[in-house]
Amino acid sequence: MKYLIAKTVRPKGVAALDSIENVPEREDLRFGVSYVKRWPDDVRFTMDAEFPKDIALADSMDNVSMLLVVSQRFKEALEGIAGALHSNEVLPVTIVNHKKRAEKAPYYIIHQVDHPPCLDEGKSDGKRARLNPKRFQFLGKMVLDDSKIDRKLMLFRPWQWKHRSVPWGSSGKMHFHTG
Repeated sequence: MKYLIAKTVRPKGVAALDSIENVPEREDLRFGVSYVKRWPDDVRFTMDAEFPKDIALADSMDNVSMLLVVSQRFKEALEGIAGALHSNEVLPVTIVNHKKRAEKAPYYIIHQVDHPPCLDEGKSDGKRARLNPKRFQFLGKMVLDDSKIDRKLMLFRPWQWKHRSVPWGSSGKMHFHTG
């Protein structure tokens, strides 16, 4: 099986988002803990004040929390692929612009709740996290062990490296261009 590595690429003019706000125990988002029954109504991201001229919205939004934040159009595209959202939760969020106003366009976090321990650690190359050396802080080369991945999973985060989502597909890197 071949996989893609998803990374949001932010072109000039597209807003960057700060950390997620108003989420109790927000670290649970990094560890695949379900939120579907306890998701607050006022979850939001604020546009990063360091980039005041970057105001455009896109289908995938870069954010400090490293979550997969997507537009209605992107969400609907995923919903149109049978099984694409298996073991994922679609959680609504609001984007607050530089003028402190909520954007009208709907956005969502695609929250991966299944984090298989699927890295082939002998073939992967990276720096281990100091606080938890079973996980990687940085990866220069990611190799997945297919035998440790449920065939139903099409979008997931490896247990050993929570920084990127991995959608099923052809080899190489998939960039969610936001323009």
